[in-house]
Amino acid sequence: MTIGAFILTSVFILWEYLNGGVVTHHLLAREDLTGISNWWGLLTIPLLSWLITSLIYRRRDKKIKSKSNIEDSEIKILKGFLSALVFGIIASLLWEFNLENILQYFILLPIIISFFKPVHLPEYLLGFVIGMLFTFGGILPIIIGTVLLVLSFLVNKLIRTLKNLFISKAD
Repeated sequence: MTIGAFILTSVFILWEYLNGGVVTHHLLAREDLTGISNWWGLLTIPLLSWLITSLIYRRRDKKIKSKSNIEDSEIKILKGFLSALVFGIIASLLWEFNLENILQYFILLPIIISFFKPVHLPEYLLGFVIGMLFTFGGILPIIIGTVLLVLSFLVNKLIRTLKNLFISKAD
């Protein structure tokens, strides 16, 4: 997975290099703020891929020890990755087609979904980042994805805590 992420990032960087130069993104899309070159993606994307793959394998090993159904878990991981990949691609397309007015609401979708199911798992971050890689490079999607991941975790944890609190009081 890590090698695949490196190859994918390299292809995107090579394409940029051959088509006008490697892009530098500025925070908040403002030229007066710090710029981050897409060259950094050659380091950050494989590193993120390795870290997330390690976390997924660790979670898988725990399920094996508890004798849970591994196949269902692997299908859930793949579905989570693919759904986040599609989400990242759609967010990138909204940006590319200058639909920021839709994007500002669309980007909040994981937080809304986290009211009902956990979307703060590592595979979601990796899918999101890879989906946004071509448009935003290898740093900004990690930052945005991490913020969304943390907010989704907090919302999901709060909802589960409130649910458990009310269920235990009802018993």
